[in-house]
Amino acid sequence: MDKDFDILKVIWHADGGEEYSKNATKYPSNEDCVGLIGYGVDATDPATAKTQFDDLAKYHGNEGKNEFIHLMMSLLKETAPDAETAMEIADQVIDPLKDEYVMLMGVHKKEHVKSDYHVHDFVGTTNLETGKMLHPTNKVTYPLAQRMADVIQKPVELVIERKNKSPEPNTIQGGASNTEEKKDFTRIFYPRKNKND
Repeated sequence: MDKDFDILKVIWHADGGEEYSKNATKYPSNEDCVGLIGYGVDATDPATAKTQFDDLAKYHGNEGKNEFIHLMMSLLKETAPDAETAMEIADQVIDPLKDEYVMLMGVHKKEHVKSDYHVHDFVGTTNLETGKMLHPTNKVTYPLAQRMADVIQKPVELVIERKNKSPEPNTIQGGASNTEEKKDFTRIFYPRKNKND
């Protein structure tokens, strides 16, 4: 595909673990950070945020399970010309999750030809009230991608990044290479008409 799209990437680390949890709570506020917000966690201190994510998971019996779904929104220059716009878009996209899940979100600035701002949002996978785990299924990711397209009124490319890929392609019967199952999944979502139009 030759077109430029704003991107919603969903990154799911099946193995998670203590080191990933520590890195996930530090990453939003790294040296590229130009905006930071926490929903139910302390955005100013990664160690405190980690403890808050960990304690919620432990309270509901989800200790040792993957605590995060990592959403990354890469926004074209015309979509998000500044950090405030990038944060506002990301905030609107994740709005349906705010009442049920804790999250830590950081806007990063890295100048590229097509994009200057991208947003990392680490969504806790433990429901605040029920403890039920949130998984990055189509039931969750498709509505978020559609919501992003509707918010920005432009097409959005959803990318499901598959972590822990095997270094070599699998071989199927007859010796043929089966690389299809290891590729990242992508799909384009188009905006619905804005109700105000």
